[in-house]
Amino acid sequence: MNLSLDTDRDDWTRSLRLRIGTLPADPGPGDIENLLDRLTPVAWLAGCPDTRSLDLAHLPRRYRRHLVAGGSDDGYTALLIAWPPGYQSPVHDHAGLWGIELVLEGALAIEEFSRDGVAGEPALAHERTLILGIGDAASFTRPDYVHACRNLSSQQPALSLHVYGGVLDEYSAFHTSSRGRYTTTRQRAGIDAVMI
Repeated sequence: MNLSLDTDRDDWTRSLRLRIGTLPADPGPGDIENLLDRLTPVAWLAGCPDTRSLDLAHLPRRYRRHLVAGGSDDGYTALLIAWPPGYQSPVHDHAGLWGIELVLEGALAIEEFSRDGVAGEPALAHERTLILGIGDAASFTRPDYVHACRNLSSQQPALSLHVYGGVLDEYSAFHTSSRGRYTTTRQRAGIDAVMI
């Protein structure tokens, strides 16, 4: 056991919680942008997790979610998400929650969409693609926000910090259907490890 690494990790987690703790109970878009600015430096702090320090030896062909702060009583959750090489998430929403995504290791492509149409068969229009490297972050506040994330490396895993305005335990995944529309399925978003 490396006590220095454990102390650094504890300090990193404490710093993360303190930064998130400044958020008001009912944050607006400006509050979330301010939090994004306060969180960005955690990518460079001693003790910042990386894929080598997490147990990723048997990383499945899907992302893994590690709870690092928050919970149902806190009004937010903070998760580390480990992305296998080349992995791409389905197009999905966030069940109406606001969110911040900060890259800690590697690089992610974020494909953002606007949603229109009827609930059972929505239409999605591509809005933009964001390329995020270490220390880069994006936020979303619209309840109808939809995106897909992809690890840009086909050789190395990536790691990102996600902070949501609540507990994201279910979401809708969007699948291409006929006529340029999509069908949706409800998906469960489990926690693979708890680090608090």
